[in-house]
Formats: sequence, C-alpha cells, structure tokens
Amino acid sequence: MLSIDGPALRFCDGFSRREFLRIGGLSTLGVGLPHLMEAQKAAAALSGDNSRGLRHFGRAKRCIFLYMWGGPPHQDTFDLKPDAPREHRGEFRPIPTNVQGISISDHLPLLAQQADKYAIVRSLTHDEPDHIAQAHDVLTGNHYIKRSTFITARRTDHPHYGAVLAKLQPRNNGLPAYVQLPCLLRSNSGKVIPGQNGGFLGQKFDPFMVDAVPNKEPSQDPEFTRFSPSNIRLPGGLTVSRLQMRRSLVETIDQHIRETDRSGTLESYDSIYQRAFSLVSSPQAREAFDLSKVDPKVRDRYGRHTFGQGVLAARRLVEAGVPLVTVYWRNGPPRSDIGWDNHINNFPDLKKWQLPPNDRAVSALLEDLHQSGLLDDTLVVWIGEFGRTPNINRRGGRDHWPQAFSALLAGAGIRGGEVYGATDKSAAYVADSPVSQIDLSATIYHLLGIDVETQLYDPLDRPHAVCKGTPVTGLL
Repeated sequence: MLSIDGPALRFCDGFSRREFLRIGGLSTLGVGLPHLMEAQKAAAALSGDNSRGLRHFGRAKRCIFLYMWGGPPHQDTFDLKPDAPREHRGEFRPIPTNVQGISISDHLPLLAQQADKYAIVRSLTHDEPDHIAQAHDVLTGNHYIKRSTFITARRTDHPHYGAVLAKLQPRNNGLPAYVQLPCLLRSNSGKVIPGQNGGFLGQKFDPFMVDAVPNKEPSQDPEFTRFSPSNIRLPGGLTVSRLQMRRSLVETIDQHIRETDRSGTLESYDSIYQRAFSLVSSPQAREAFDLSKVDPKVRDRYGRHTFGQGVLAARRLVEAGVPLVTVYWRNGPPRSDIGWDNHINNFPDLKKWQLPPNDRAVSALLEDLHQSGLLDDTLVVWIGEFGRTPNINRRGGRDHWPQAFSALLAGAGIRGGEVYGATDKSAAYVADSPVSQIDLSATIYHLLGIDVETQLYDPLDRPHAVCKGTPVTGLL
C-alpha cells in the first residue's frame, strides 16, 4: 500500500495533497473523483452534520440571546387563549400572522409579519418560581444549586453559554468572545444575577460588559449617543502606537514577575489584559460598537430605546465576528426597572413599554438577518425565566408561573413558521410535547456545535458536563 507521510497540505478545493494523490491511485481501480465526491456527500448526510444522530450540529456560527428578565406573560404574547374565561384571557386578542394557523398578540403586529422566520415553543415548563435561581438555568443550561436563601453570583456557578464557547471554541480575531449589554443584570435588591459570567471557568472567560446607554440624545450625553463603551475608548491624547509602546514596557516588567509566580493568578490577569489591549487597538471592534455611523432610519426602525438600540448593536457585533451577544431587557433605570415582572398593571405596562419595543426591535432584527443571508447560520433566542399565572390578580397583574411559558427561536436550523408544543385551554399547564429549560439549552449548545456531554473542569479539577439536557429533535 502506498503511504504518504508528512503534513497534509491542502488545495483550495479542500482536498489535501495526500488525498489528491490517493484519488489518483483509486482511479486505476475504477473509483474516480465523481464517485469519491458522491461518497463524501453520503458520509456527510450520515454523520458530518449530525451529533448523536441529530441534524444541524454546529449550524449556528453566531448567536443573539435576548433575555426578557422578569418573565413575560405567555398568554398575552405568544400563547393567547381567546376562549378561556375572562379572568384568565385578559384584554388582548390574537391576530393572524403571515403563517396560516398561527396567531400571536394583537400588540405584536410587526412580529406577526415575520412568523415564517421563527418557531414558537409553547410548552416550556419547570418548577422553579424564583427569578434569580431560574435566570442561572436560562443562561447556563444547568440547574442552580441553592445553598442558602441568599442567591447571588458566585465563582462556583456554571458558566454562561458564551463562556463555554470561549473555552471550547476560542477565536483570535481581536473581538470579545462574547458581549453582554446594556449592563450587568441585577435584582432590584442589588444582587448580581448568577449565570452571566465565566463561573467556575474563571474570570478570563467573563463577558465583555457594555457600560453605555445606546439611546440617549446628544443634548443628554454626546459620548453615550455614540454608543462607544468607555472600556474600548482610548484616553484623550493616547494613540494606538503610544499604547503599544506602553504595552511592551509592561510586558517586560510582567515577564520577570511571572517567572516567580506559581499560583497561576497572573496568568488569568494576563489573559484579561491581552483581551483588553486587543479591543482598544482594534479598529474592527471600535467600528462594531459605534452606532453613530448607522443610518438614522435604521436606528429608528429598531426603536430609539435601550432595548431596540441594544438589539441593533448585537446584530452589528455578530456581523463583525463576535460569536455570541446577550441583550438583557432593561428598558428603564437600573435598580428600578422591574423587567417583565408584572405583578401589577400587567396590561397597561405591556401596551405602553414592553410589547411595542420588543415588536419593533425583534422584527427588525429578523428581517435584517434574513435579508443579509445571516439568519441561515445565526441563532436568535427570545426567552424569559418563566411565564405568568393564568388568573389575573386583584391588582391587575399576573404572578410567577413556571409550569408553562413560551419562547421564540429562529435561524441556524430552527424551522420557521411553526409552533412546538401546546398548553391547555387556560395556558396553565403543558398539554403536548413538554420542553424543560435544560433540554432547550441542550438544543442551543447543539446548534452552536458543542456536544453537551463534553466535560468542563472547575478549579478543583472536578468534571462537569456542559449540559445535562437532551436536544429537542422536533425543533431541528
């Protein structure tokens, strides 16, 4: 048998030199290039696109994760029950979408015209009614272990999707591994919500945090109107070349210190420093964050509010090469914005400041990704931590209800124009095809090209599976 050793140099069509010579040898046996190409196609159909028998493994080259902090009411958004008793169904009515047989809230008219691009999952369910604990599960795909009644972010938490991507699929393109905006998510009591950072993977896998409010006007704050976060702006008078000179000096000093360090602490700080330098010295990064260069009409289409401009920024960031961007719903002042936690005034709040910004921003995002061709390999997820009670309380609100809720998924192998699962006549309990949060997270990991059985190790060298769920085959 002819064997060719050495590195496999690749031709522009993807074949290595070794493979090319092998094809030549096979042709003498009646197996020419067309036959080999057909064999490769057949093999790809069987295994190349699959992970444990599922389709579209790794289809998502980028992800925009829209997290609706507070828990949106599913029966007033994507799972309306017009025939339910009035004390359950509320004020809103379903309207038809551009997909026959699918209807959503009458306060989401723009999203109704994009229904062919997304799937509605109406059968999400779990048993955790606590915002903070469930936020961890939504953002990591793992159950939060309550060690006390005081729940806040700790380094023992599971890592965010973006941190896992940064660990298992590192990129070196001068851009952040993943971005979080518009702020660090906190509860109204000031607790840092767990699941937002690198968790037990360490500080080097924390997200790039955006500290700019993208919807302010020039009269309020010219710097923030540019939406150029302070942590990627150079101080006044400091050029990139001068920064590079300073970096060389710091590296010379650090090298001597690092040689005497045995704890590994400096290694972690060094990676953070390198990441920070890459950002401030990268024109690509600064360009992606600068919304002032976007056509004002485009900014208007997404909505001149925190959420809309955040979604627009997310689209620009993934286009530039950031693998994952999380946009948190914070459409009001920090520590006073209740998110979607509508225990009172559910319907006035939905009509005034929750549904219109979502309708405008998410529909614009889906349309733009579709027009650019990026929706085919960009995963978009819209989700909260749970749903709301079927009954309307005496204060006109709905309370926490994890037994049933809805989410939207689009792109990267998700079948658009479909509804997965169903709830009962009052949207109280799942009646068909229940989906746990952990299984939905496993689906997200699957599309991102990460086998959920992959082991991650904490600082004590203990193994943890990426996610203990199973991808939902019916969505793929």
